[in-house]
Amino acid sequence: MRILLQFPQGLKSKALEEAAKYEKEGHEVFLSATACWGACDLAIDEAKKIKADKLVHYGHAQFGDKAAKSGGVEIEYKLYPITVDLEVLRSALPLLAPYKKLGLVTTVSHLHQLDDMKKILREGDRSNPHEVLTTRGAMAILEGQVLGCDSSAADKLAGKVDALVYFGGGEFHPLGIKSKMPIFAVNPYARSARRIDEDIEKKRKREQGMLIATSQAKSIGILVSTKSGQFGLRAAESAKKKLLALGIPRVAILVTGEVDFNSLKDFNSFDAYITTACPRLVDDAERVEKPIVNLSMLPRLLQIIKETRV
Repeated sequence: MRILLQFPQGLKSKALEEAAKYEKEGHEVFLSATACWGACDLAIDEAKKIKADKLVHYGHAQFGDKAAKSGGVEIEYKLYPITVDLEVLRSALPLLAPYKKLGLVTTVSHLHQLDDMKKILREGDRSNPHEVLTTRGAMAILEGQVLGCDSSAADKLAGKVDALVYFGGGEFHPLGIKSKMPIFAVNPYARSARRIDEDIEKKRKREQGMLIATSQAKSIGILVSTKSGQFGLRAAESAKKKLLALGIPRVAILVTGEVDFNSLKDFNSFDAYITTACPRLVDDAERVEKPIVNLSMLPRLLQIIKETRV
């Protein structure tokens, strides 16, 4: 069988090791060298070009209801669990003491330790045990899993818990949480724990500022990604029609495989952008030096335009 192996950033160093396993089984193995940022970013085009029978995608779980085949290529999602020391979660218990009910989310890399995390939180400081709740997201289909683009496993717990705990490296994932509640990020790599809902609120306010700026734009570029789990051409076409109908002078659809901010800056003709691709592109608006808003904000954007221009 001809197989294409795809690894996300951070796991590509394991590629030769994994390839050797398949080659010992008699398979013909190729490695995708394209940057990969998530399960939405399958190397389907590369697989089809080399006539691969299967694409093995490492490090991510299935993305929503994505089919087991795409373009005739079989897709296998292969998790790459990373076991970390959970002692940092135990050391965070005093910080969590005021909250009886806790929501818990993590990344796919640490989901295999989710039960152990729950146990630590439920035991608490012996005299102060916690009730711990988890749920499934929309696109992140595993219990307790959050993605950069899907925080619904956390958001669904709003009103059901007193605070939320995110366990994992960095703060990219928890900064995407939409619901307002006390939110704590526990990082096993930095061995740190801190409350971050104020940071999330600052991010939300920046996004509102970009929404207002976009409503005043005379030219808007709508970004469409050709990535397998991000392609939103119909939504972009619909948005273009609605914006033109409200009197926006220039609206164009920009199609790309990988959003390159330097390339966008070269256009130098758009006042703002709407992304139908990865919703976390808004985090990098300063790189293109123009406001960027998500497609999910389109109804509010249209309403503001109506109120101020029509």
